[in-house]
Amino acid sequence: MEELPERYFDSKNKVVRLGQLLKQAFPKKKSIDKNCQKVMSVWSEVVGNEIYKSTKITGIKNGIMRVNVESSTMIHYLTNFEKYAIIHKINNVMGMKYIEDIRFKTGVT
Repeated sequence: MEELPERYFDSKNKVVRLGQLLKQAFPKKKSIDKNCQKVMSVWSEVVGNEIYKSTKITGIKNGIMRVNVESSTMIHYLTNFEKYAIIHKINNVMGMKYIEDIRFKTGVT
């Protein structure tokens, strides 16, 4: 039986886990796109200082912005009274319909 060429092995002397090989082959993307960075930079202006202190944008994907909020009371307030105004203000700043919805979640801010 013929041995496989050296290129198929990370090391012939030790076992290498498949997960480790996949992580090396396909590293995670950690870059945030420019539009998301712009939204994050104007977040305090859009929502005001009090809301800014108790929220943190965790990401934007497919037009849905995810925001961690300090308390469930704040989530209720934002969802029922401020959500559509925030979306409108962000889209005005962006000059296009960038945000379609905001999902609030209790979490670390």
